[in-house]
Amino acid sequence: MKQLFAELRRRKLFRVAAAYAIVAWLLVQVADVTFEPMGLPAWPLKLVITLLALGFPFACVLAWAYDVTPKGIERTLPIETPGATLAAARPAIAVSPASDFVSAAGPPVAQAAPAQSVAILPFVNMSPDRDQDYFCDGIAEEIINALCCVRGLRVAARTSSFRFKNQAEDVREIGRQLGVSSVLEGSVRKSGDRVRITAQLLNAADGYHLWSQSYDRLLDDVFAIQTDIAKRMVGALQVTLQPGEVELLGRGGTRNAQAYDFFLQGQEQLRAYGDGPEAAEMFRKALAFDADFAQAHAGLASALALQGFSRLDMKPADFDEAFTASRRALELEPRMPEAYLARAQLMSMQGHNEGASRDFDEAIRLSPTSYFPYYAYGRHCLGTGQAERAVELFQTAARLAPDEYTPQGMLSFALQKLGRSDEERQARIEALRLIERHLQRFPEDEAALSRAAIMEAWLGRTASALAFIERTVRARPKGFTGLYNAACACAVLGDRNRAIEMLERAVQNGRGHLGWLENDEDLANLHGDPRFTAIMDRIRSVSAQL
Repeated sequence: MKQLFAELRRRKLFRVAAAYAIVAWLLVQVADVTFEPMGLPAWPLKLVITLLALGFPFACVLAWAYDVTPKGIERTLPIETPGATLAAARPAIAVSPASDFVSAAGPPVAQAAPAQSVAILPFVNMSPDRDQDYFCDGIAEEIINALCCVRGLRVAARTSSFRFKNQAEDVREIGRQLGVSSVLEGSVRKSGDRVRITAQLLNAADGYHLWSQSYDRLLDDVFAIQTDIAKRMVGALQVTLQPGEVELLGRGGTRNAQAYDFFLQGQEQLRAYGDGPEAAEMFRKALAFDADFAQAHAGLASALALQGFSRLDMKPADFDEAFTASRRALELEPRMPEAYLARAQLMSMQGHNEGASRDFDEAIRLSPTSYFPYYAYGRHCLGTGQAERAVELFQTAARLAPDEYTPQGMLSFALQKLGRSDEERQARIEALRLIERHLQRFPEDEAALSRAAIMEAWLGRTASALAFIERTVRARPKGFTGLYNAACACAVLGDRNRAIEMLERAVQNGRGHLGWLENDEDLANLHGDPRFTAIMDRIRSVSAQL
């Protein structure tokens, strides 16, 4: 019945029926008023009523079969069954003896996209100054984040939808590849203190509009615009909001244009570098313009949490600032998942495992279709020896973000801990496939390069692993993440001297999570080496002061 109702709505049958009833009623009223003064007998009025009644089913049939489009009257096509989605239904691929990348089970079975599913494409930058990509991408990502809080709505992950940036792909093909029934696209023109945003929600089955809107406002209204877009999308997709979800669509916003601009720049820094202190500084600047901007407080807490995960010089005062920011965010907006997630990561670093788990669970409850809370929780569980739970969390993250390589990579480590070698190999192969796709767009990404080195090392592909190690070091010679992962790859390859050298260079630029380092299977070949013991003792000494 639900699918039938959706199909009737798509073919505009309810709209046609209502319009026909109104027009018929008006015609009867006109006939009733005019026929008698004209001296006409009673039967013409009865004829009008009879013809109108007989015409109603014909109008419904025509509405079902045809649609009025900008190109004229066209036949309404049935919804096609999209092709298989990218790993959403099958996060790990089977390994064939002939090739690591061929599924032994044959091609995936085509599945219909859920009716209440959507992908948000990056908004096109139409501004005179072409340096506004962070602003356009940020608005689209914030809409994604807001919609991830809506239960019953499936939202394609950012990594999936953003790979169509600057590509003239047909919306029906995008829907087929991402396994969604609708696609939101838009554009932004920012000039002076004004912004013009257009957004249109398209049916991925036929490319027709479900909803569209243009906004020409002051920059101070940008957050309100993005919230309105999210709300209207939910309405167009006929999703029933649960209590409290309406507030979450516009949670913790601001009406200060400068604050929002700095916030989006901070988000861009987090996406680009993850452990860069530049992101924290951007969020501080946002708060200088609006001290009650809850999302900026949550952003600051997140930036400091990620910074603390990898930096050596994270002092108690830095932790205090991060906890204060997360607490203030929750005071302003008690249902903000980003604030719970940041606090969970901070408590994980300090060894408060019970409190961390509570906050991870709350972040997932508030944002059930966002992959990152599952991924971060999985890392926490893997670092605390809960490999079984980590597998579940990484699998969920991989299902929610089928184009994101990090869940698959971490899944392989969790499976390795459990001795599930066949599944481990499959996960590593899938991670490498996703990394290769990612590197086509971002060839100098140290995190992707270094993780590829580890995957290749565990798969026994020494030459390829060494090549990725060299590319990693060239891309960011002083980056903690790249150097640490390069050390792991060298250790897996059995090159203990170079592994120690890389690890030493890494800890000079960062600290690392103590529990993680102690449980990292990649570094097992270094255990017992006095040089490795000295490095770990130094990290323990620093961690004890936090």
